[in-house]
Amino acid sequence: MGKGDQKSRRGKIIIGSSGVRRPKSSKSKALVKVEAVEKIKTVAEKPKAEPKPKVKVAEPVAITETEVAVTPEKVVKKAVKKVKEEAAE
Repeated sequence: MGKGDQKSRRGKIIIGSSGVRRPKSSKSKALVKVEAVEKIKTVAEKPKAEPKPKVKVAEPVAITETEVAVTPEKVVKKAVKKVKEEAAE
């Protein structure tokens, strides 16, 4: 009779069961019930989380005009000349 025997006291302790050879005590049941009731009460007493504030969406802004920057022809011609001179050197 040892740890593997389901009918012996030691075997029931190892397996974690109870029965005729190792009955459960009535005191342990009462303690378990009291602890369970206390746990349920503490869970019920916890305050609920506050809801997050709703985000307001900004209204879209209408674009009326678009600006395009135009460079004068003289500036463009000077830049092209500089690039060509640097490439020639």
